[in-house]
Amino acid sequence: MSRTAPAVLLHGAFDQPTELTVAQLRELPAQQVSASFNCRSRGAMQQHNFEGPRLWDVLRTAGTQVDRGTRKVRLRHLLTVTGADDHFALLSWAEIDPDFSGRQILLATSVDGVPLDETGPQLVVPGDTCGARYVSGITTVWVGLARLDPAAAAAVPAAAAADTALAEAAQPRVPSTTDVNCLLGPGARVLCPVGPAVGG
Repeated sequence: MSRTAPAVLLHGAFDQPTELTVAQLRELPAQQVSASFNCRSRGAMQQHNFEGPRLWDVLRTAGTQVDRGTRKVRLRHLLTVTGADDHFALLSWAEIDPDFSGRQILLATSVDGVPLDETGPQLVVPGDTCGARYVSGITTVWVGLARLDPAAAAAVPAAAAADTALAEAAQPRVPSTTDVNCLLGPGARVLCPVGPAVGG
């Protein structure tokens, strides 16, 4: 009996959930990247040559619903890439969108010339000196909106006002833009969900 080739499930902000095998990913325009990163489990820097399509091209092929016409809306989206061992990594939309950084983030179909058809593709994040986001054996890619935690959002104005009052009492002056940004920063939290179950 032949073994079923592993496939990547793309779900969330898509027209419909889509599965792509390594062979199907290989049909997309391929990029080649040489990357170095530290793998803690092996204790040394590694350098490998990866080949595969850009994650950006994979998402567009799968029919992502993220509005390409509105930059601010696109920036609110996050991606989670999960491997067969349940390890997952987060990416911001700006990391893959050519209108922003447009980094050459790949779903590699081969590493050092070795095909990954049997194990599944690997996430490649050039520029990461730590290899934690180099997720191997990818099983799912989820795309969705980041949500500001309502409780944290409600607490920010009160905390900022209290801190501003203390600062003005110590040294009366009009807070600068930098001061306000510093006061607002610590009180804000963003929820980064791994994503709902398919069909949920």
